Amino acid sequence: MNTNLIKSSFLTVSKILFFSVILQFLFLQVNAQTKNKMLEGEFQKFLEHEWMKGASVSFHVKSIKGNKFEYGYDAERALTPASITKLLTTSAGLFQLGEDFRFKTKISYTGDFKDGVLDGNLIIHGGGDPTLTLLSLDSAVKASFPSLKEIKGGIIADASLYGTRTTPPNWVWEDLGNYYGVGAASLNINDNMFKLYLKTGATGAVASINKVEPHPPYLHITSEVTAGKKGTGDNSFLFSAPYSDRHIIRGTLPPHRSNFRVKGGVTDPDYHAVWLLADTLSSQGIVVSKENLKVEYQKENVPTSKVAGEINSKPLSWIINRTNKKSINLYAESIAKYVSNEKTRSIVADSITSTLLNELSTIGVTTDGIYLEDGSGLSPFDAFSASHMTSVLEKIYSAPQYKTFYNSLAVTGISGTLKYFCRNNQAKGKVHGKSGSMRRVRSYAGYIKTNGGDELAFTIIVNNFSCKSKVVRKAMEPLFDVLVK
Repeated sequence: MNTNLIKSSFLTVSKILFFSVILQFLFLQVNAQTKNKMLEGEFQKFLEHEWMKGASVSFHVKSIKGNKFEYGYDAERALTPASITKLLTTSAGLFQLGEDFRFKTKISYTGDFKDGVLDGNLIIHGGGDPTLTLLSLDSAVKASFPSLKEIKGGIIADASLYGTRTTPPNWVWEDLGNYYGVGAASLNINDNMFKLYLKTGATGAVASINKVEPHPPYLHITSEVTAGKKGTGDNSFLFSAPYSDRHIIRGTLPPHRSNFRVKGGVTDPDYHAVWLLADTLSSQGIVVSKENLKVEYQKENVPTSKVAGEINSKPLSWIINRTNKKSINLYAESIAKYVSNEKTRSIVADSITSTLLNELSTIGVTTDGIYLEDGSGLSPFDAFSASHMTSVLEKIYSAPQYKTFYNSLAVTGISGTLKYFCRNNQAKGKVHGKSGSMRRVRSYAGYIKTNGGDELAFTIIVNNFSCKSKVVRKAMEPLFDVLVK
């Protein structure tokens, strides 16, 4: 073969490849500039809304595949983020505990078990599992004590893992009696939730309580909630405090409803768990004294006992998936609390939040300027910027835990808290992320796969708008339509 011909062909191919790379680079540059210009135009429209006067926005989006695209507006401004805080907590949980980690609830007893009779105490050792159900606890007790007929002693909740520190100190009173404001205890049961059914009348009339499920004797609820105007939704709040046996429901509910359901939060989860267990066993014909129930918050007060069984939760990957897709505060707080206890043997608020930040710093995140008061984002005192969160998302993208984390995120127009977001534009199915919402706060963070094959990390946080939250959500959608192009 002609040597000169080979050299000539090689040079031709090299030139073609070189110019292809140059053209691709120029295309990406032009595409980034075009997208920046389009995004700037849509973002200015967003800022010009009347309800954005006096509002604050922190917005940051950038390519995480090494391309040149990046856009920011007040990206360093720390604002109240709401539930996108859960992305920090769930990622820290993955780094510290691993995706296969399972919470454990142990069962033990004192005395002897013979012929279906437990001549001693049944002890349930809380392991901080936020997903424990009454069904699984009941089944585990039956498996540990076959043909159980009677418990002559009492049922003890070992709450020594966390003691009485269930609720972050900087949550507001308006949230504490509601299902989303329950504390994370050593022993949780059925999401620490009860259901309240009310009958509403004409506008302005006080609603009456039909029933409470479950309704233990220590749960006392007073209705001060009234019927609102026609067309209004659930604007009610349950007010209570940790370890209180009183709830007051206030606000408004839709008028003329015969059995309207409101979800409330149990304020003493450890005791509630053993009461529900005792009540269930009793309903099945097993002799149990409901008057002989106890919670021990100090390890030294828990009787020496013999192990009978154990309940393992589903893996952390499943729990994180539920946490991020459904935005469950109890799950996020339980992860944060467990991580802190594992690392520092402390669950005081400052230890929990500093542990979360330390876990993030191990993957190269600069945590200066991130202020956390909890693990779920329910506290209005949490604060960080859009650039903080995009930095976290960028670091996670390069971590081994990325796939599990990514799969836990909701998808626009399809699933979780993003099911109704961008369901009618090009961003449907292209954004994996988490939403956040509380009074005068709306936020989104996550990843975008563009039509051109790029991948972006984004965060937008808006505070103090003067319209309904759904109006802000709708006004944000054109931004994501541009970003996926």
